Amino acid sequence: MGAWGELPWDNDGAVDWFDGLFQKTKIAEHVENALNLHVEDSHEEIRAAASVLVLLGRNYIWPVHELDRHLALAADRLEQISHLDVIAEAPELVEEIQSEIQELRSRIKAPGGSQPLTTSSKKWWQFWD
Repeated sequence: MGAWGELPWDNDGAVDWFDGLFQKTKIAEHVENALNLHVEDSHEEIRAAASVLVLLGRNYIWPVHELDRHLALAADRLEQISHLDVIAEAPELVEEIQSEIQELRSRIKAPGGSQPLTTSSKKWWQFWD
C-alpha cells in the first residue's frame, strides 16, 4: 500500500498527481515570479502568490527542492507587505498577514533536519473557509 498517513497527500497516488500538476502548470515558477515583484506596486499579487503556498506549500505537494526556499521567500515578502503604510493602517489585516507568515515559517525545516522548525496544530483545510 502506498499510504503513510491520513491526509489527502499522504499516499503515492496523490504525490504522483501533485507532481504531474506542478510539472504541467508550472505553478511553483509562477508563484516565485509573483513573489519577486516590487512590493509597493504588487503587494496584492504577492499576497495572492503567498496564499498558494499557505494552501499547497507542504511536503509531498510542493516541489521538494524549492519548498523551504519558497516558504521563506513568501514569509519574507509578506513581512515587507505588513509594513506598507496602506496595510499598516488596518490592524486586522496586519494580524491576518502575521498569521499567514507564522503558518509559512512553521513549515520550514530546521537546518540539517527533516522536521519543520515548529509543527502547526492547524488542520490543512482551515484556510479554505
